[in-house]
Amino acid sequence: MKRTFAIAAALFCAAAVAPAPALRDLIWTDPNTDVAHALTHAPRECLSATTPDVELGRALFRSRTLLGGPAARVGLSCDSCHSNGRTNAHFLLPELTDIPGHADVTTAWSSRVREDNLHNPRPIPDLAGAATRATFGAQREPSLDAFMRSVIVDEFQGAPPSDTTTAALHAYIAALDPCEGETPLTIADVINDARRAAAAAERAANGEPSTARLVTLAAQDALARLTERLPERRFARERREIETLSRDLAPTPEWRARFEALATRLTRRDRATYANEATLRNALQR
Repeated sequence: MKRTFAIAAALFCAAAVAPAPALRDLIWTDPNTDVAHALTHAPRECLSATTPDVELGRALFRSRTLLGGPAARVGLSCDSCHSNGRTNAHFLLPELTDIPGHADVTTAWSSRVREDNLHNPRPIPDLAGAATRATFGAQREPSLDAFMRSVIVDEFQGAPPSDTTTAALHAYIAALDPCEGETPLTIADVINDARRAAAAAERAANGEPSTARLVTLAAQDALARLTERLPERRFARERREIETLSRDLAPTPEWRARFEALATRLTRRDRATYANEATLRNALQR
């Protein structure tokens, strides 16, 4: 009887353990670093302007659908390597590197064009001030626009970006100013990323079709990143609401009101989310 009770108790306890965080960024974060800190802090983002083009480029820069090939299937965005347009010192994706903060984009995994049969990961560059450089990237592209196109098409097998998409990415990168330090993440920051992406999608809705589609997907992905930061059991209702908001994404006052009501509730519970370093650390250690 005692043994039966012990087994039942063990099963109950196992069932009560919350599932591990399903953060996609874990895939390319160095496991030998302080993962909880790395996933709740980022280099400061200092922008010289926040025009509509900059905001559109910002959303696209964080989109997991802009790049192509295996990188897109894994979920990589430009921001995965260049956190807030700077450098992700903790980036470590085995297919691209064995050195944190480096990437080899001349591998067959990422590129059918640049593959060179060599293992040569290079430091991920800081993009702040990039627009003022004379040449760009290892290929020494003559312009920032040519460099961005080669990254998307040649390095990651993505679809050629439209002129509108290229101009928006250029505007964002050109607006990145150098600044020191890192900033801690809050759930309000994750919410604001989704808010800004949704606003960009609203402005782009009636513009160039391929860009409008990309930024809509970027806004839906920003909502997905918000969901990732909410523990499943404690935020089941909110996760369902975000799924509905993503499905119903539209530039209407009613949609914005629903989003802001949810944002208010989530902001009050920041410490219970995976945007909080201590909460994420406890979850990763289970």
